[in-house]
Amino acid sequence: MDDNKPVAVPNTISASRIPAMLGMDSRCSPLSLFLRMTGAIKEQSLDEDVAIQQGRFYEKATAEWACAVYGMKLVDGFEQRTLRNGVLSGHPDFLAVDEHGKLVILEVKNPFWSYSGNDWGESGTDQVPKPYFIQASVYGDLFREWCLNHDNAMMISDTLVKLGCLSTDDVADRIADYTYVVAKLSGGIQRFKVPIDQEIIAMVTKEADAFLVRVATGDMPSPQDETDMRNRWPVTEDKAVECDIAFLETLRALSSVRAQAKALSEQESTLKALILGFAQDAAKIQHRGIVVATLDAQRAFDAEACLAAHPDLLTKGYAKLDTTKLAKEQKALHEMYMRKPENAVDQTRVIRLKLPKEVTK
Repeated sequence: MDDNKPVAVPNTISASRIPAMLGMDSRCSPLSLFLRMTGAIKEQSLDEDVAIQQGRFYEKATAEWACAVYGMKLVDGFEQRTLRNGVLSGHPDFLAVDEHGKLVILEVKNPFWSYSGNDWGESGTDQVPKPYFIQASVYGDLFREWCLNHDNAMMISDTLVKLGCLSTDDVADRIADYTYVVAKLSGGIQRFKVPIDQEIIAMVTKEADAFLVRVATGDMPSPQDETDMRNRWPVTEDKAVECDIAFLETLRALSSVRAQAKALSEQESTLKALILGFAQDAAKIQHRGIVVATLDAQRAFDAEACLAAHPDLLTKGYAKLDTTKLAKEQKALHEMYMRKPENAVDQTRVIRLKLPKEVTK
Protein backbone atom coordinates (compact mmCIF):
# COMPACT_ATOMS: atom_id res chain seq x y z
CA MET A 1 0.00 0.00 0.00
CA ASP A 2 1.28 3.49 -0.85
CA ASP A 3 1.42 5.45 2.43
CA ASN A 4 1.76 8.71 0.46
CA LYS A 5 -1.46 8.16 -1.46
CA PRO A 6 -4.07 10.81 -0.57
CA VAL A 7 -6.80 9.55 1.74
CA ALA A 8 -10.28 9.66 0.25
CA VAL A 9 -12.58 11.93 2.24
CA PRO A 10 -15.40 9.79 3.76
CA ASN A 11 -18.94 10.71 2.83
CA THR A 12 -20.68 8.81 5.64
CA ILE A 13 -20.30 8.31 9.40
CA SER A 14 -20.46 4.71 10.55
CA ALA A 15 -22.94 3.98 13.33
CA SER A 16 -20.14 2.52 15.47
CA ARG A 17 -18.33 5.88 15.26
CA ILE A 18 -21.30 8.06 16.15
CA PRO A 19 -20.54 7.94 19.92
CA ALA A 20 -17.01 9.24 19.19
CA MET A 21 -18.43 11.97 16.95
CA LEU A 22 -20.78 13.03 19.77
CA GLY A 23 -18.01 12.98 22.41
CA MET A 24 -19.53 9.95 24.19
CA ASP A 25 -16.71 7.45 23.56
CA SER A 26 -14.02 7.42 26.25
CA ARG A 27 -11.64 5.64 23.86
CA CYS A 28 -11.97 8.04 20.92
CA SER A 29 -12.62 11.80 21.08
CA PRO A 30 -14.17 13.85 18.23
CA LEU A 31 -10.69 15.12 17.35
CA SER A 32 -9.25 11.60 17.32
CA LEU A 33 -12.08 10.49 15.02
CA PHE A 34 -11.43 13.48 12.77
CA LEU A 35 -7.73 12.62 12.52
CA ARG A 36 -8.58 9.01 11.67
CA MET A 37 -11.06 9.99 8.99
CA THR A 38 -8.57 12.37 7.39
CA GLY A 39 -5.76 9.81 7.53
CA ALA A 40 -3.61 11.78 9.98
CA ILE A 41 -3.83 8.80 12.35
CA LYS A 42 -3.26 5.52 10.53
CA GLU A 43 -5.78 2.81 11.29
CA GLN A 44 -5.18 -0.91 11.10
CA SER A 45 -7.28 -2.74 8.53
CA LEU A 46 -10.16 -4.68 10.08
CA ASP A 47 -8.90 -7.78 8.27
CA GLU A 48 -5.52 -7.35 10.01
CA ASP A 49 -6.90 -6.56 13.47
CA VAL A 50 -6.54 -9.77 15.48
CA ALA A 51 -8.82 -8.54 18.29
CA ILE A 52 -11.59 -7.79 15.78
CA GLN A 53 -11.25 -11.19 14.14
CA GLN A 54 -11.34 -12.97 17.50
CA GLY A 55 -14.38 -10.91 18.42
CA ARG A 56 -16.28 -12.23 15.41
CA PHE A 57 -16.21 -15.75 16.90
CA TYR A 58 -17.50 -14.43 20.21
CA GLU A 59 -20.26 -12.50 18.47
CA LYS A 60 -21.46 -15.47 16.41
CA ALA A 61 -21.50 -17.79 19.43
CA THR A 62 -23.38 -15.21 21.52
CA ALA A 63 -25.90 -14.58 18.72
CA GLU A 64 -26.60 -18.30 18.33
CA TRP A 65 -26.95 -18.63 22.10
CA ALA A 66 -29.45 -15.75 22.17
CA CYS A 67 -31.42 -17.34 19.32
CA ALA A 68 -31.63 -20.63 21.22
CA VAL A 69 -32.78 -18.89 24.42
CA TYR A 70 -35.29 -16.47 22.86
CA GLY A 71 -36.61 -18.54 19.94
CA MET A 72 -35.06 -16.54 17.10
CA LYS A 73 -33.48 -17.58 13.79
CA LEU A 74 -30.42 -15.98 12.22
CA VAL A 75 -30.64 -14.92 8.59
CA ASP A 76 -27.63 -16.36 6.77
CA GLY A 77 -25.51 -14.12 4.58
CA PHE A 78 -26.34 -10.87 6.33
CA GLU A 79 -23.46 -10.65 8.82
CA GLN A 80 -21.63 -7.30 8.69
CA ARG A 81 -23.54 -6.26 5.56
CA THR A 82 -22.81 -2.63 4.61
CA LEU A 83 -25.88 -0.41 4.90
CA ARG A 84 -25.98 3.23 3.83
CA ASN A 85 -28.55 5.98 3.91
CA GLY A 86 -27.52 9.57 3.34
CA VAL A 87 -24.65 10.51 5.63
CA LEU A 88 -25.06 7.45 7.86
CA SER A 89 -23.74 3.94 7.32
CA GLY A 90 -23.12 0.81 9.33
CA HIS A 91 -22.32 -2.88 9.47
CA PRO A 92 -24.82 -4.57 11.84
CA ASP A 93 -23.69 -7.85 13.36
CA PHE A 94 -26.67 -10.01 12.41
CA LEU A 95 -30.19 -10.07 11.04
CA ALA A 96 -32.69 -12.38 12.71
CA VAL A 97 -36.34 -13.37 12.64
CA ASP A 98 -37.60 -13.12 16.22
CA GLU A 99 -40.28 -15.11 18.00
CA HIS A 100 -42.90 -12.66 16.73
CA GLY A 101 -41.95 -13.25 13.09
CA LYS A 102 -40.33 -9.83 12.78
CA LEU A 103 -37.10 -9.13 10.91
CA VAL A 104 -34.80 -7.47 13.41
CA ILE A 105 -31.19 -6.35 13.63
CA LEU A 106 -29.29 -8.30 16.30
CA GLU A 107 -26.27 -6.48 17.73
CA VAL A 108 -23.87 -8.34 20.02
CA LYS A 109 -21.89 -6.51 22.69
CA ASN A 110 -19.06 -7.73 24.90
CA PRO A 111 -19.33 -5.98 28.30
CA PHE A 112 -15.86 -7.22 29.28
CA TRP A 113 -14.30 -4.98 26.62
CA SER A 114 -16.41 -1.89 27.07
CA TYR A 115 -19.06 -0.69 29.47
CA SER A 116 -19.48 -2.31 32.87
CA GLY A 117 -22.45 -4.27 34.11
CA ASN A 118 -23.68 -1.20 36.00
CA ASP A 119 -24.51 0.45 32.65
CA TRP A 120 -27.08 -2.23 31.80
CA GLY A 121 -30.66 -2.52 33.00
CA GLU A 122 -32.98 -5.49 33.24
CA SER A 123 -33.14 -7.90 30.31
CA GLY A 124 -36.05 -7.01 28.02
CA THR A 125 -35.76 -3.27 28.63
CA ASP A 126 -34.05 -0.63 26.49
CA GLN A 127 -31.58 0.18 29.27
CA VAL A 128 -28.22 -0.28 27.58
CA PRO A 129 -25.21 2.07 27.57
CA LYS A 130 -26.25 5.23 25.70
CA PRO A 131 -23.69 4.78 22.87
CA TYR A 132 -25.15 1.31 22.20
CA PHE A 133 -28.70 2.68 22.26
CA ILE A 134 -27.82 5.22 19.56
CA GLN A 135 -25.87 2.71 17.48
CA ALA A 136 -28.64 0.09 17.59
CA SER A 137 -31.33 2.64 16.74
CA VAL A 138 -29.33 3.81 13.71
CA TYR A 139 -28.81 0.22 12.55
CA GLY A 140 -32.54 -0.43 12.71
CA ASP A 141 -33.30 2.66 10.65
CA LEU A 142 -30.61 1.82 8.08
CA PHE A 143 -32.07 -1.66 7.66
CA ARG A 144 -35.59 -0.33 7.16
CA GLU A 145 -34.32 2.04 4.47
CA TRP A 146 -32.34 -0.76 2.86
CA CYS A 147 -35.50 -2.85 2.55
CA LEU A 148 -37.24 -0.08 0.58
CA ASN A 149 -35.16 -1.20 -2.41
CA HIS A 150 -37.26 -3.69 -4.42
CA ASP A 151 -34.43 -6.14 -5.07
CA ASN A 152 -33.47 -6.16 -1.40
CA ALA A 153 -37.08 -6.68 -0.38
CA MET A 154 -37.41 -9.64 -2.75
CA MET A 155 -34.22 -11.19 -1.36
CA ILE A 156 -35.56 -10.85 2.18
CA SER A 157 -38.89 -12.36 1.11
CA ASP A 158 -37.11 -15.39 -0.35
CA THR A 159 -35.09 -15.71 2.85
CA LEU A 160 -38.25 -15.81 4.95
CA VAL A 161 -39.56 -18.72 2.87
CA LYS A 162 -36.27 -20.63 3.22
CA LEU A 163 -36.32 -20.12 6.98
CA GLY A 164 -39.78 -21.64 7.12
CA CYS A 165 -41.37 -18.37 8.19
CA LEU A 166 -44.70 -17.26 6.78
CA SER A 167 -44.09 -15.19 3.67
CA THR A 168 -45.77 -11.89 2.94
CA ASP A 169 -46.12 -9.69 -0.13
CA ASP A 170 -45.17 -6.63 1.87
CA VAL A 171 -41.79 -7.07 3.52
CA ALA A 172 -42.24 -3.73 5.26
CA ASP A 173 -44.86 -5.39 7.49
CA ARG A 174 -42.24 -7.81 8.73
CA ILE A 175 -39.60 -5.24 9.67
CA ALA A 176 -39.41 -4.61 13.41
CA ASP A 177 -39.58 -1.06 14.72
CA TYR A 178 -36.94 -2.06 17.26
CA THR A 179 -33.54 -3.72 17.37
CA TYR A 180 -32.05 -6.19 19.82
CA VAL A 181 -28.80 -5.77 21.73
CA VAL A 182 -27.61 -9.02 23.29
CA ALA A 183 -24.80 -9.45 25.80
CA LYS A 184 -23.43 -12.07 28.18
CA LEU A 185 -23.89 -10.47 31.60
CA SER A 186 -23.78 -11.89 35.11
CA GLY A 187 -27.29 -13.31 34.78
CA GLY A 188 -26.47 -15.20 31.59
CA ILE A 189 -27.33 -14.20 28.04
CA GLN A 190 -29.58 -11.15 28.09
CA ARG A 191 -31.52 -9.41 25.35
CA PHE A 192 -32.44 -5.73 25.29
CA LYS A 193 -35.09 -4.19 23.05
CA VAL A 194 -34.05 -0.81 21.65
CA PRO A 195 -36.68 1.25 19.80
CA ILE A 196 -35.82 2.94 16.50
CA ASP A 197 -36.03 6.50 17.76
CA GLN A 198 -36.60 8.92 14.87
CA GLU A 199 -35.70 11.95 16.99
CA ILE A 200 -32.30 10.39 17.68
CA ILE A 201 -31.90 9.50 13.98
CA ALA A 202 -32.65 13.11 12.99
CA MET A 203 -30.22 14.49 15.60
CA VAL A 204 -27.46 12.08 14.60
CA THR A 205 -27.99 12.81 10.90
CA LYS A 206 -27.66 16.54 11.50
CA GLU A 207 -24.49 16.07 13.59
CA ALA A 208 -22.99 13.66 11.05
CA ASP A 209 -23.62 16.07 8.19
CA ALA A 210 -21.87 18.86 10.10
CA PHE A 211 -18.97 16.58 11.08
CA LEU A 212 -18.43 15.47 7.48
CA VAL A 213 -18.26 19.13 6.45
CA ARG A 214 -15.55 19.57 9.09
CA VAL A 215 -13.63 16.63 7.67
CA ALA A 216 -13.96 17.88 4.10
CA THR A 217 -12.88 21.43 4.97
CA GLY A 218 -10.17 20.50 7.49
CA ASP A 219 -12.01 22.19 10.38
CA MET A 220 -10.63 20.28 13.35
CA PRO A 221 -12.70 19.84 16.53
CA SER A 222 -11.20 21.46 19.61
CA PRO A 223 -8.78 19.23 21.55
CA GLN A 224 -10.35 17.97 24.78
CA ASP A 225 -7.49 16.42 26.74
CA GLU A 226 -3.74 15.75 26.81
CA THR A 227 -4.02 12.92 24.28
CA ASP A 228 -5.90 15.21 21.89
CA MET A 229 -3.24 17.88 22.30
CA ARG A 230 -0.51 15.41 21.44
CA ASN A 231 -2.41 14.09 18.42
CA ARG A 232 -3.29 17.57 17.20
CA TRP A 233 0.24 18.95 17.00
CA PRO A 234 3.15 16.66 16.04
CA VAL A 235 6.45 18.20 17.14
CA THR A 236 8.37 20.47 14.77
CA GLU A 237 12.06 20.14 15.58
CA ASP A 238 13.93 23.33 16.60
CA LYS A 239 10.68 25.37 16.71
CA ALA A 240 10.16 27.59 19.76
CA VAL A 241 7.13 29.54 20.93
CA GLU A 242 7.36 32.66 23.11
CA CYS A 243 5.21 32.85 26.27
CA ASP A 244 4.23 35.79 28.45
CA ILE A 245 4.46 36.15 32.24
CA ALA A 246 0.88 34.92 32.72
CA PHE A 247 1.58 31.63 30.93
CA LEU A 248 4.81 31.26 32.88
CA GLU A 249 2.61 30.81 35.95
CA THR A 250 1.03 27.78 34.24
CA LEU A 251 4.48 26.22 33.93
CA ARG A 252 5.22 27.05 37.57
CA ALA A 253 1.92 25.44 38.59
CA LEU A 254 2.88 22.23 36.77
CA SER A 255 6.27 22.27 38.49
CA SER A 256 4.54 22.67 41.86
CA VAL A 257 2.09 19.82 41.18
CA ARG A 258 4.94 17.54 40.14
CA ALA A 259 6.84 18.38 43.33
CA GLN A 260 3.74 17.64 45.41
CA ALA A 261 3.22 14.36 43.57
CA LYS A 262 6.84 13.38 44.24
CA ALA A 263 6.50 14.27 47.92
CA LEU A 264 3.28 12.29 48.24
CA SER A 265 4.89 9.33 46.47
CA GLU A 266 7.77 9.42 48.94
CA GLN A 267 5.30 9.62 51.87
CA GLU A 268 3.36 6.69 50.46
CA SER A 269 6.56 4.64 50.16
CA THR A 270 7.48 5.43 53.77
CA LEU A 271 4.01 4.46 55.03
CA LYS A 272 4.07 1.22 53.04
CA ALA A 273 7.43 0.33 54.58
CA LEU A 274 6.03 0.94 58.08
CA ILE A 275 2.95 -1.20 57.35
CA LEU A 276 4.95 -4.07 55.84
CA GLY A 277 7.42 -3.91 58.73
CA PHE A 278 4.54 -4.14 61.20
CA ALA A 279 2.81 -6.99 59.36
CA GLN A 280 6.02 -8.88 58.51
CA ASP A 281 4.86 -12.26 57.10
CA ALA A 282 1.17 -11.77 57.98
CA ALA A 283 -1.28 -11.64 55.11
CA LYS A 284 -3.81 -9.52 57.05
CA ILE A 285 -3.94 -6.76 59.66
CA GLN A 286 -6.91 -6.84 62.04
CA HIS A 287 -8.42 -4.47 64.56
CA ARG A 288 -10.53 -6.24 67.19
CA GLY A 289 -11.01 -9.17 64.85
CA ILE A 290 -12.02 -7.03 61.87
CA VAL A 291 -9.70 -7.10 58.84
CA VAL A 292 -8.55 -3.54 58.11
CA ALA A 293 -5.86 -4.33 55.52
CA THR A 294 -4.63 -7.24 53.42
CA LEU A 295 -1.04 -7.74 52.28
CA ASP A 296 -1.20 -11.10 50.55
CA ALA A 297 1.33 -11.99 47.84
CA GLN A 298 0.07 -11.78 44.28
CA ARG A 299 -0.03 -15.02 42.32
CA ALA A 300 2.19 -15.46 39.30
CA PHE A 301 2.18 -18.00 36.48
CA ASP A 302 4.80 -20.73 37.00
CA ALA A 303 5.87 -21.19 33.39
CA GLU A 304 8.79 -23.46 34.29
CA ALA A 305 6.59 -25.97 36.13
CA CYS A 306 3.92 -25.82 33.44
CA LEU A 307 6.36 -26.59 30.64
CA ALA A 308 8.00 -29.36 32.65
CA ALA A 309 4.64 -31.09 33.01
CA HIS A 310 3.34 -30.18 29.54
CA PRO A 311 6.25 -29.96 27.09
CA ASP A 312 3.81 -30.62 24.24
CA LEU A 313 2.56 -27.02 24.56
CA LEU A 314 5.51 -25.85 22.48
CA THR A 315 4.41 -28.10 19.62
CA LYS A 316 0.80 -26.90 19.59
CA GLY A 317 1.10 -23.49 18.07
CA TYR A 318 3.25 -21.99 20.82
CA ALA A 319 6.66 -20.84 19.55
CA LYS A 320 7.16 -19.88 23.18
CA LEU A 321 4.82 -20.18 26.11
CA ASP A 322 2.31 -17.41 25.46
CA THR A 323 0.58 -17.18 28.83
CA THR A 324 -2.09 -14.81 27.55
CA LYS A 325 -3.03 -17.23 24.79
CA LEU A 326 -2.90 -20.15 27.21
CA ALA A 327 -5.21 -18.34 29.66
CA LYS A 328 -7.77 -17.79 26.91
CA GLU A 329 -7.63 -21.20 25.27
CA GLN A 330 -6.90 -23.47 28.25
CA LYS A 331 -8.16 -21.55 31.26
CA ALA A 332 -8.16 -24.53 33.66
CA LEU A 333 -4.58 -25.46 32.82
CA HIS A 334 -3.43 -21.85 33.20
CA GLU A 335 -5.18 -21.55 36.57
CA MET A 336 -3.48 -24.74 37.77
CA TYR A 337 -0.07 -23.07 37.54
CA MET A 338 -1.02 -19.68 39.01
CA ARG A 339 0.94 -19.80 42.25
CA LYS A 340 2.28 -17.54 44.96
CA PRO A 341 6.10 -17.39 44.84
CA GLU A 342 7.65 -18.92 47.95
CA ASN A 343 10.73 -16.69 47.86
CA ALA A 344 10.05 -13.28 49.45
CA VAL A 345 12.19 -11.57 46.80
CA ASP A 346 9.89 -12.85 44.06
CA GLN A 347 6.69 -11.89 45.85
CA THR A 348 4.67 -8.79 45.05
CA ARG A 349 2.60 -7.73 48.05
CA VAL A 350 -0.15 -5.20 47.42
CA ILE A 351 -1.55 -3.35 50.43
CA ARG A 352 -5.33 -3.19 50.16
CA LEU A 353 -7.07 -1.09 52.80
CA LYS A 354 -10.43 -2.18 54.20
CA LEU A 355 -10.89 0.51 56.80
CA PRO A 356 -14.34 0.88 58.36
CA LYS A 357 -15.85 4.35 58.43
CA GLU A 358 -15.12 4.61 62.14
CA VAL A 359 -12.40 2.77 64.08
CA THR A 360 -12.97 2.58 67.85
CA LYS A 361 -9.97 3.08 70.06
